[in-house]
Amino acid sequence: MLSLCMIVKNEENNLGRCLESVKDIVDEIIIVDTGSSDRTVDIAKSFGADVFYYKWRNDFSAARNFSLDKANGDWILLMDADDEIDREDRKKIKKLLEDEKIDAYLFETISYVGDKPGTDALSNLNVRIIKNKPEYRFVGAIHEQILMPILKHGGNVAEVPIKVYHYGYLNKNIKDKDKRNRNMTILKKELRKNPDNPFHNFNMGTEYMALGNYECAYNYFKKSYSALKNVKTGYTTKLIVRMIMCLNQLNKIDEALSLCNKSIEEYPNVTDIVFLKGMLHHRLNQLQEAIGCFRKCIDMGDPPLIDRFITGVGGFKAYYAMGEVYMDMKEYDNAIISYINSLKLNPLNKVILYKLSNAYFKKHDENTAVEKIMSHFDGSPEAFVILSDILFLNGRYQKSLKCIDMALNSLKNNITYYIKGRTLMYLHRYNDAVEYFDMIDSGEYSCDSAIDNIICRLLTGKNIKKPMTILKKDFVEAYRVCFKFDLLVKEGVLSPLDEKDTRIYTDIIFLIFEKLFDIQEFDLFEKSLNMLNMVNEKDVLLKLGKLYFRHGAYKLAEEELTRSMKLFDVIDDEGLMILKILCSQNTEKIDA
Repeated sequence: MLSLCMIVKNEENNLGRCLESVKDIVDEIIIVDTGSSDRTVDIAKSFGADVFYYKWRNDFSAARNFSLDKANGDWILLMDADDEIDREDRKKIKKLLEDEKIDAYLFETISYVGDKPGTDALSNLNVRIIKNKPEYRFVGAIHEQILMPILKHGGNVAEVPIKVYHYGYLNKNIKDKDKRNRNMTILKKELRKNPDNPFHNFNMGTEYMALGNYECAYNYFKKSYSALKNVKTGYTTKLIVRMIMCLNQLNKIDEALSLCNKSIEEYPNVTDIVFLKGMLHHRLNQLQEAIGCFRKCIDMGDPPLIDRFITGVGGFKAYYAMGEVYMDMKEYDNAIISYINSLKLNPLNKVILYKLSNAYFKKHDENTAVEKIMSHFDGSPEAFVILSDILFLNGRYQKSLKCIDMALNSLKNNITYYIKGRTLMYLHRYNDAVEYFDMIDSGEYSCDSAIDNIICRLLTGKNIKKPMTILKKDFVEAYRVCFKFDLLVKEGVLSPLDEKDTRIYTDIIFLIFEKLFDIQEFDLFEKSLNMLNMVNEKDVLLKLGKLYFRHGAYKLAEEELTRSMKLFDVIDDEGLMILKILCSQNTEKIDA
């Protein structure tokens, strides 16, 4: 008999998916609710779960152990509400329970990161099935562990290639549940009791890394690394990988490479480290060295499950990275081969199609490139949407329009309306574009379409009330920027933003700049530049210089980047590289 044990709180958006994935393989569902205020309990009961209530005490192990105490099965399946067992792999689970010599099974957890499930994912091994024994209980208030207690009591543990997909690290879930703040509060309490605990320091570093505070993250990782001394744990190589990532973000490239080389000697089977070394070489423009690392990754394949962290480094990610390097080397044939190999291994990764299309356009004439791109599509409405977007991004607006019209024959939604409106906008058919933007009043693309709608209306003298209503309802920062943009255009009035932190407004302002430059509406662009006086960010001239450079306005790019250094002492690696390129071009002109 197999019992599912879970602790939950406010999981109405996830629980149904999780229980649907296991309902046919478990004999009992134990749900411990720690204070839900949504439909979580009702959903659990609809699957026949036995629901128990537990007062939350900032201790995950205590809550989990309470759930284990309620289980009646010989075996226990451990899941979170935002987990889902792979459809095919779930069939293998019943067979595992027949082996009396094994006390616990480790499955691979694929944690999606970013805005939505896709190819950006991290891998970990987690205990998922255990024998129901009273001595097998969780320890640790957070990032609770049960493996060590099982091993301590002589239990035998086996790794099995069964995948569990975890949705809890998607940006929306982290934000909605305020997971970072919750986790850090508990970890700080634990570190006050045991400041040198390597596991707690590792987890605290992970939280700071997720927040983008790489300095703090690295300090915690370094403390954890020092405490481990040469001890190999289940997270040692993941700790090293995170340290390398932090050093890269902190521009300490030499240190990062040194740690790569040292770690490759100590852990020669960990493909992730070789992959990161290749990325560092690419960043340093050491292109042949980068190619060598990525080829080695492909030869190595993915690392053992216990050391796996960045998914795909032994396959599709390595081929993709090689494609990026070959593009920089202008070896377009090799880039195309690399991207196609990546796509074969991961056909759901649509990003590769965009990169592949860039390579085709570099290699072939327009008609041949379009033909090559279309060979990767099946003629479905969804395919025409992606194809239209690819052609749009490559500046083929008329062909993009034909493709989106094909999609619109049978697929009418926010995506198709937005792509049609955006394409019309870039063809300077502003009145026609407004008609399609007006069809989007909420949901996906509503912010982008509203901003584009406002630009089109300002260019044609139309009232902007309708798109402004959409922004005011759901996108307040964008509404404030566009309100002031409208005042500036129509009345020449510039009013500052009464905010200390204007970063989010700066991003919206530059989004408007980008669009106006793209459609070559330079009169309105010149007026819009006055919006930079509304914000107090020191890197605005740096961002403006990069924008000019992307669009081939090299003289303006050089002026703004130079002003950024002189007025604000602000420059970064990309800015310096651009100046180096521009200076090189000037030198060539003088020599000529």
